[in-house]
Amino acid sequence: MHATWARRLLAGATSTLLVAAGLTAGAGAAQGSAPDRSSTATPSTATALAAVPDSFRIAGSGFGHGVGMPQYGAYELSRRGANGSDVLRYYYTGAQVLRMTTPATVSVQLYGPDPYAFAGYGDSSDTTYVHVTGGSWRLRTEQGDTVASGSGNTRFKVTTAGETADGRVRVRVDGKLFERDLLRLHWSGTRYYDAGGPDALVDIDGSHGTYRHGRLTLTEREDIPNVVNDLLLNTEYLYGLAEMPSSWGLNGGAGALRAQAMAARSYALLKTQARNPACDCHLVDDVRDQHFTGWDKENEGTGGRYGAVWKAAVNRTVDSSTSALGLAYDGEPVAAHYYSSSGGRTADSEDVWASVVPYERSVSDPYSKVAPGNSYASWTRTITQAQAADLFDLPVVVSIAVTSRWTSGQARTLVATNRRGTTSTITGKADQIRAVLGARTTAGSLPASWITSIRPS
Repeated sequence: MHATWARRLLAGATSTLLVAAGLTAGAGAAQGSAPDRSSTATPSTATALAAVPDSFRIAGSGFGHGVGMPQYGAYELSRRGANGSDVLRYYYTGAQVLRMTTPATVSVQLYGPDPYAFAGYGDSSDTTYVHVTGGSWRLRTEQGDTVASGSGNTRFKVTTAGETADGRVRVRVDGKLFERDLLRLHWSGTRYYDAGGPDALVDIDGSHGTYRHGRLTLTEREDIPNVVNDLLLNTEYLYGLAEMPSSWGLNGGAGALRAQAMAARSYALLKTQARNPACDCHLVDDVRDQHFTGWDKENEGTGGRYGAVWKAAVNRTVDSSTSALGLAYDGEPVAAHYYSSSGGRTADSEDVWASVVPYERSVSDPYSKVAPGNSYASWTRTITQAQAADLFDLPVVVSIAVTSRWTSGQARTLVATNRRGTTSTITGKADQIRAVLGARTTAGSLPASWITSIRPS
């Protein structure tokens, strides 16, 4: 079935699209954390007379790194009849959709210091507040003893401040202070709460969402409160993943939603193989792993209309709390990368980062550009004369050209020329080019490195 629909969608169109987009095969790349730079002086009377533009207009397509599944591409494939397994097999070369045995639960950091040493991420305040609304709650020790309980709207001050804390978390609620190495907050309507009552909701100052499921485990890390949500992996965690528009499922995109659920589960499953001691968690709740907003995603739309569509897609991939469909290669779950949209062809992993990943191979993707609602099917950015001169280390720049590309069509080499014919060259991985060029634009970033042209403006 997969081969049949793929031939139907691509026959007679792929090569034309690639030629029209100017895509050419790349031939290896310089290694290292920064692009290679070089300059060559070739004086020319013609270039000496060339006008110096005030700025340059960068035109391109796509959004993201380019490795694995483009979400808008998956949406359009689904609209054309592909199911979730078809989508995954198309974008992940040689991968299989398998029924996998999974852990029942996963632990997600909602507030706390960054466990990955990524600059600009993580929380730094020694105090946050947790709010429980609409139901009842209880605060327990690690041994399961209840130290406080209540109902109604309640605010908990969670801090590590104070001379007596010394590696402990401190929780103040209803005028009482509790200090332990670990405390757990349960609320009504969850599987951790056996006393009945209406479903409660929890929110945390500084987190990315609100939370209906699971329990909170409160500890201290680096003198910062560390707040972790323990919840079911196959359902409750995936219900809260805000990685793809739920509304797509009402417009022919049910297959894309199921593909997203299976890819996200496979990623999470790999992360559960080792608990990160820096956060006492498996995952964090943002783009360092996957964007988890909990109830905000599950209840999306008026009356939860869109959230119900996403939950239904997740449920179609689940057998039980410990068995569900995921993406595998050679029978093992994989870290399936994904992103918004490509510029016409996906990337080989080593052309964007460093490692060769056998299931993340470049494939034709005419679908992202024509998917409904893709605002990044084409885009423009501006780089000023001063920014261009700084980037290429030239007194002035009269032209900038993309002179070589990776297999995906992403920029590999940029060449700038000044009025005297001196050229300056930057060569690097696709994500390096995106980063260094984007940092010099007036917007401060570049959506992707599928650059179609750079012209004076």
